[in-house]
Amino acid sequence: MKFNKHTGALEWNKRGALELSITAIVVLIIAITVLGLGISFIKKQFGAGTSLVEQQLTGIREQLREQVRSGGELLVFSIPDKVNVGKPSGVVIGVRNTAANREEGRDRVCFRVEVKCIQPFTPDAYCDPRDTLNNIAVGGYDFDNDGFVSNLAPERNWFRTILGQFDLKDYDGDVYDAVLLVRGLKSDSYEMEVNVYKAIDDRACADDPDFSSFEDALYASKKFIVDVA
Repeated sequence: MKFNKHTGALEWNKRGALELSITAIVVLIIAITVLGLGISFIKKQFGAGTSLVEQQLTGIREQLREQVRSGGELLVFSIPDKVNVGKPSGVVIGVRNTAANREEGRDRVCFRVEVKCIQPFTPDAYCDPRDTLNNIAVGGYDFDNDGFVSNLAPERNWFRTILGQFDLKDYDGDVYDAVLLVRGLKSDSYEMEVNVYKAIDDRACADDPDFSSFEDALYASKKFIVDVA
């Protein structure tokens, strides 16, 4: 912009304005390019991390599958030693079936998995702080209430996903993924337990299997410790 002595008015310097516009466009292009490269780098790093975790889970899954099919253990699982509140963690649970469905034309037996929180290590602390409860099901099947934890209050459900009931082929074994996601818990170490129940009458899940007796239905059980941070 300059002053015109003849007209007494301010006039735009077209050349200067054009140079300013070109400079602004160049700066904008550079900024967009740098931003795009940054986003691409972050996505690549995040994708690499996710891929690595999935590869690790795949390896664990195959190892446990081999254990339940060729080994002597009825129940195997891989659960993190430490989890963070609000952060999902991958879990793998494997079960081996040593029974056979006796009904004609059927070749599968129904199983149910229950994950229980026995108690925290800290005295006067609880697995369910809201209702001050210990020794409760926090994932999968809830034998005491003859239902599934997913139907209870969110505070009682420590899992985003878990298969509480499934069929296994006669004399076969398999593994199942789950996602552990704890909410509203205090930092502590918790004594936990995984229980597997088998249909007493060896029926498939679709055929109204019998799980009426705890002693008769309990198939395998293991305890573990998880640290919540």
